[in-house]
Amino acid sequence: MPMASVIVAWNGRCPDAPSRYRLLGHLHRLAALSDNYLRSTLPDRPQTPNEMNGQGDPRLRANIEAVDQTISGPILISSDIAGDHDTFAADARAAGLPVIDPTEPDGAPMTLIGAARLRGLSFKLFDPRALHPGADRLSFVFLESDDAPFLDGCLVQALAAEDCKEHPAGITRRASWQLSRPSIHLHAYLEDWIDCLLSWVKFFSVEDLWWRRRDEMQGYDDYQIIFESLAAERGTEAAMTAAYDAVLATFQGHAEHWTQEAALLADEETKV
Repeated sequence: MPMASVIVAWNGRCPDAPSRYRLLGHLHRLAALSDNYLRSTLPDRPQTPNEMNGQGDPRLRANIEAVDQTISGPILISSDIAGDHDTFAADARAAGLPVIDPTEPDGAPMTLIGAARLRGLSFKLFDPRALHPGADRLSFVFLESDDAPFLDGCLVQALAAEDCKEHPAGITRRASWQLSRPSIHLHAYLEDWIDCLLSWVKFFSVEDLWWRRRDEMQGYDDYQIIFESLAAERGTEAAMTAAYDAVLATFQGHAEHWTQEAALLADEETKV
């Protein structure tokens, strides 16, 4: 029986700005590689943000978005960017911010701030099957906020005002921005690989990074041993680059293989 698709979600905080910039410098290489496959293999059509929800939003997004933007509120922030809801609520109250109860039974508490800055990278991850348009982006965008210093350096996925207006929850429709933890929808392709990528991010850049694929932080214990050995042998900077070269090479191998598989399947369908 084919395995069901999975939504991979992650959160983490990197308060050190130089570490964030170093991470983003590496991730630009993955974004460029993915973009090259998208342009050469798939039709040259940027995705529509709300395509996955059938909302028909006419705005288009570039395959790669380098984000450096000051935003103003009301900015609705989900506690899922911080992991522990109770700690988030306590820190929000200590900062003089409101704590808003979840709008859904399994939802997360939220808070509101007036201003923030977003810096980072959001890019479409190549999949030759294009199964999940609108849910196929990797977001490594960091929040910077004087209003909520306890969230400074948190990874977020941003929903702008145009998209908030289409949201089913009234509180989100009234917001200028909604920030939540990043996620991506995968189906067999790149599932094991994303554990490798996120393990690399956690070991070398975002120490408290957490993610869930089918289980929490799958494979990290094994990757940690490999990265520790590599760092002891070559030094941290060289090990980070060498490990990332392997991450890119593995991505490229999967992209090539699945491109061939998708082409064979398309040929079979045309013959039917």
